[in-house]
Amino acid sequence: MRRHLKLEVMNQVSTLNRITSAFVRLQYNIEELHVKKRNDDPNVSDMELIVNIDDEELLNILINKLKQQINVLSVEQHSA
Repeated sequence: MRRHLKLEVMNQVSTLNRITSAFVRLQYNIEELHVKKRNDDPNVSDMELIVNIDDEELLNILINKLKQQINVLSVEQHSA
């Protein structure tokens, strides 16, 4: 099932690497990735990911791992 994740992240070196590492550990692929710097705060970006994950439990594990990353400010799941 396609999942749409919206993240608010810090604009720092290694932010993308930390996020993709969570996917590598769970062996899931990112199908789409969009990142846009925010106008109101140049130190923060909005990141949108489309992933294909059928298992709700694994999705929750992934979301929790993303929330644990120091450069991730928030994670939300939306309908894809």
